Amino acid sequence: MGPNPLTRTQTPHKASLSPKQVDPKTMFHLPPPRAFLVFCLLTALPIGAEPLTQWIAAGATIDLMSGLSAKDKSLAVLSPGTPFKVLKVNQRLGYARIALDSGEIGWIPSKVISAVPVPVSQGPAAIAENQPPKSPEQLREDVSRLQTELIAVRQASSDILRIQTERDQLQSSVIALKRELETTTRAKNALNEDQKQTWFMIGGGVLLIGVILGVLLPRLSFKRRNHWGSY
Repeated sequence: MGPNPLTRTQTPHKASLSPKQVDPKTMFHLPPPRAFLVFCLLTALPIGAEPLTQWIAAGATIDLMSGLSAKDKSLAVLSPGTPFKVLKVNQRLGYARIALDSGEIGWIPSKVISAVPVPVSQGPAAIAENQPPKSPEQLREDVSRLQTELIAVRQASSDILRIQTERDQLQSSVIALKRELETTTRAKNALNEDQKQTWFMIGGGVLLIGVILGVLLPRLSFKRRNHWGSY
């Protein structure tokens, strides 16, 4: 009896693989619906999110530091509205590590970070430009104040020049006194040497006289005795 055409041959099915276990080479051999599903699952895997853009808060001008120690230097001065991306936040110290659009990376205080764009009008230069024009009285007051400050600066400059001149004169006097002291010290040492030599010569002369007297006096005494003894 031949095979029943209504009976299907049972074929073993391969175990289904998870999207992470699918071989890219065999993915395109799958039926179109299954291949599309696998592609969607692979592309839906989590990817590291790019840091969001932040801004320097209004009214804050801060230095971008190379590190968090006192020995680190300032890399740039950031004005309000400067955009950057936050790379890392140190909650304990209250600082954030940021990257500028120019590529510079450094640290700034977390309190100056704004999550919303800062309008240009809030910057210091824009605020100065948007101020209303001053009245003639205010301009005269500003001119008078600037003239007073200029006079004070000139006086301070003249005082500085006078102090520098006096300092140079004092330094010259100190150098001259040092030289005079050295000359006097050398003269004193030479005089002491001369005095030592003089006293040495005087002592030698006294010693020589004493030796001569010590030799002659006994002879004179002996001759006197012989002379008196002859009578």
